[in-house]
Amino acid sequence: MESQQLPKFRYCVLHVHPTQAHRRKFDAAGKEVEPNFSDTWKVNTGYLHSSYKVEARGQTDRLTTEELEAVVMSAELDHLTQQVKRHGCLSFWVQEEELAGMELNTGDNVRLKTRGDGLFIYNVAQLDGATSQVSNFAGGNMVGASWTEKVMAVKRDQQEQRDEENQGVDEDEWDD
Repeated sequence: MESQQLPKFRYCVLHVHPTQAHRRKFDAAGKEVEPNFSDTWKVNTGYLHSSYKVEARGQTDRLTTEELEAVVMSAELDHLTQQVKRHGCLSFWVQEEELAGMELNTGDNVRLKTRGDGLFIYNVAQLDGATSQVSNFAGGNMVGASWTEKVMAVKRDQQEQRDEENQGVDEDEWDD
């Protein structure tokens, strides 16, 4: 009898104090659609967006911390982390390679999506606390690659191409 070794995965546990949570929505084809983040929204009424009115949007998809805990809670996984869990925090599990290149510290703000209604993280993004902008995503094309880094890389490539095209005969190689 042959024994096939199954791939092994190493997980890290992120203890997160949720401040906002929204229920994810999917269309009939299974593609994710944007949830209703607010029960109202601003509708432009004027020329060049100079005025607006607030209209009802319907029921928000926001979850309270208790609702979030009820949706994602797993008794088996909670039992494993109960000793180190802080009050008001939820324990989310992420594969170790998903965090490669990210530097997370206590108190950092993160935005995460889970796989289905569970405690396993699908993707995690670290937020800049001052501006609430995403600074890097795990699992993207390159962790830590910002928009400006990508633009500068394109400019470097263009400059290298121009330098190669301008190579030619030196002044001392001309026939007289």
